[in-house]
Amino acid sequence: MNSLSPQQYNDIKQSALDKPQLDYDDIAPLLLQHQQNPLFRFTRLGQSALGTPIWQIDIGTGPVKILAWSQMHGNESTATAALMDLLNFIAAKPQKNWRDNWLSKVSIRLIPMVNPDGAAAGSRFNSMGIDINRDAKALQSPEGRLLMQAAKEFKPDFGLNLHDQNRFYAVGDTNKQATISLLAPAFNEAKDIDAARKRAMQLIGDMRDLLETELPGYLAKYNDTFSWRSFGDTFAGMGISTVLIESGGHPRDDNRQVARKLNTQLLVMSIESIGSGAYQQQSLSAYQAIPFNRDGGIKDVLINNLAISVNGNNAQVDLALELDTSGGQGRVRDIGDLSIYGAYQQFDASGLQYQAPKAYTLSKALTLDNAAYIALLRQGYSHFSGDAALLSNNSDFPVVINPKGLATTTPQRHRLATFLLRNDKGVQLALLNGQLLDLNRAALLDIN
Repeated sequence: MNSLSPQQYNDIKQSALDKPQLDYDDIAPLLLQHQQNPLFRFTRLGQSALGTPIWQIDIGTGPVKILAWSQMHGNESTATAALMDLLNFIAAKPQKNWRDNWLSKVSIRLIPMVNPDGAAAGSRFNSMGIDINRDAKALQSPEGRLLMQAAKEFKPDFGLNLHDQNRFYAVGDTNKQATISLLAPAFNEAKDIDAARKRAMQLIGDMRDLLETELPGYLAKYNDTFSWRSFGDTFAGMGISTVLIESGGHPRDDNRQVARKLNTQLLVMSIESIGSGAYQQQSLSAYQAIPFNRDGGIKDVLINNLAISVNGNNAQVDLALELDTSGGQGRVRDIGDLSIYGAYQQFDASGLQYQAPKAYTLSKALTLDNAAYIALLRQGYSHFSGDAALLSNNSDFPVVINPKGLATTTPQRHRLATFLLRNDKGVQLALLNGQLLDLNRAALLDIN
């Protein structure tokens, strides 16, 4: 089996985990369900600083050992969902022959959600404010001590370190998102390659081959700078063949379900490859050919070819917008020639001119429907000021009330992404907190 078929994946995917953030309550019922399965040996490894259980799950009896752990950063939950999918796949009756191929060759230890306190808070850090992944040497966090304890007791041959990276990473110099980034972390400043690191690189070669089939062009290599305090680098120094898997963004995939599926496929393939020893046939060239990821290479929104004018000086520029995924305010992040960047959403503003935002003052009760709102926008009003309680928005469009930090004559970096776009026939579009409204179609634009 080289990868899961769409039907196989749909059969084992936990649909309830299609969420931007997972916490312990999301996975607790699934863990309880799997505790009844004799294939899985559950042990309460310990608890978080606030007392939430941290579990380890052992599978198989083979001499080659794989340790995989997820969500040591609490706000990085993509791979936790993949581990739940993996448990479903291993337990599925149709996979008996597949299981039998490796159960006596491989022993697996899974630690899902190393940092449940951070998960509950949607935070990278644990409840003590400690970055667990920078605690591999000091071991001041209870969660970090448990992870180190599990590794020292288990003595894994391979370690799969599962994380999320920010959505702005691009693949090398391309404009594609780094949906998956892989790394065989260094164990010293010189980035030497010993036998353990070579095995990790070879396994990544197998991962690369799978991803080139499943999602070509969206794979990158994570920064390989040696990080003395980090668990991946520390485990590599302990002779564990460690592979970092970073889940990133993908177009039209706010909850990172594309990366989740790829994680599941990579986990399944890794079990097969390690159990059979197939990875040993890989040369290091496959690993070395993976381009490094480029932070900041992807923008949330790019508005291209927008005309601006200052004191008689005319220019045509691109704007990069950054959206607050928690529902906050969108802002202008960059201005100029942005042709080297990719974006989740892109709009060609050729033939349109920037028009500065202008406030409509609320002096009495105002009810907006679509037609009334568009009429105000055509008059050059982009937002509202005054008593917000006077405004009733019955339209289908977002409103901006009493914003702080709007630009004036031209767009400005770090200012709010609210202004108008016009041509010689008047206002044609409104950018409302990072969302583009086409006045002629009376519709928010899907500008992917």
